[in-house]
Amino acid sequence: MTDHAVRPARQRDIAQLGLDPAPDHPGFVMVAGDPPVGHVRVDLLDGHAHLHEVVVGVDLDGSTTRALVEAACERLSVRGHGQVTASPYAGPEAGAYAALGFAEIASGEPLPRPLERVREQPGRTLVRRVLRTHRSTDDLTAFLPDVDRSPRDVGVLRAVVRRPAPGQREVLEVGHLDVTEGLVGDTWAVRGSRRTPDGSAHPDMQLNLMNHRLVEFLAQDPEREPLAGDQMFLDLDLSHDNLPAWSELHIGGPDGAVIVVTDQPHTGCGKFIARFGKDALAFVNGPEGKPRRLRGLCAKVVRPGPVRPGDEVVVVRPPEPSGT
Repeated sequence: MTDHAVRPARQRDIAQLGLDPAPDHPGFVMVAGDPPVGHVRVDLLDGHAHLHEVVVGVDLDGSTTRALVEAACERLSVRGHGQVTASPYAGPEAGAYAALGFAEIASGEPLPRPLERVREQPGRTLVRRVLRTHRSTDDLTAFLPDVDRSPRDVGVLRAVVRRPAPGQREVLEVGHLDVTEGLVGDTWAVRGSRRTPDGSAHPDMQLNLMNHRLVEFLAQDPEREPLAGDQMFLDLDLSHDNLPAWSELHIGGPDGAVIVVTDQPHTGCGKFIARFGKDALAFVNGPEGKPRRLRGLCAKVVRPGPVRPGDEVVVVRPPEPSGT
C-alpha cells in the first residue's frame, strides 16, 4: 500500500513535480506520499502566508487534499502566522476551500498590498483561514484598565525591532537611532509614504511606537509581537492626553537618544487585520483606541544614540501655550 504521509518536499520531489525551484516569493512545498501523489505550495507575500496551489492526482474522498492543507496550516501556525489566504476560482473550487475552513474576505476589507493584487485576479475569490484565535472586542474592552495603568512620566523601552525587508523582522539587543536614517538598518527610508507629494518617506514618520502591554496581549506569543510592524515597543502611556504632539522621549539617560512625537496619525491597516484580527483593528481605530493611540504613534529622531530594551524613557512635554 502506498504511503500518503505528508512531509516537507525534498529537492528531488521539486524536480519530479516540475515545480519552479526558485519561486518569486519565499515559502515552502509539502508533498503527500513517496513518490509524491500530490503537493501543496505556500508562498509568503511580504510575509503574508498565501496558499498558492494544492494539486493531487487522484483523491476521490478528498482525504489527501485535506491532509496537505492541514499540514501546511500546522506548519504556518508553528511559525507564528495568524492566517493563510487562498484565491480559488469562484464556484465549486471556492466551495471546496470553504469545506477546508476557508471563508471569503469581504470586498471592502482593507488588505496588505500583495493581497490586494491577488484579489484583483479575474474570476477568483480571496478566502482566508484563521490559524489562531484573535482577541475579541470584549477581550480588548476588559484589558483596557491594564493599558491605562501604563506609566505616564517615566516608562521603559521593552523592544527594538528592525525591518530589513518587507515581511522581515530583527529583534535587536541594541538599536542605533540616527537623525537621517531613523532606526539604522530599517527600511523606513525606502518604503515611501502616501502622505508625501512625491511618495518619498515622510520625515515625521521615521519611527512607529506602540504600547507594549497591548501588543503583548494581542500577539499572545512573544515571538509574534514584532509582527505589529512598529520599531519600538514601550511600557508607557502613549495617549494624546499624556503625549501631545511634539513631546520628547529621552531614552537611556540624560545623554541618550531623544525622539519627538509628531502630529502624524498612525492607523491600522490590512496587515493589522491579518496579524491580529478585524476586532483588533476596529478597536484600536475606534472611540476607545484613538484617544489612547492604541495603534501607536509616529515619531522622529532629534538626537542620535543607541537604544536598548530596558532603557528608561523619560517624557518631556512641550510647554503649554500661554494665554492671550
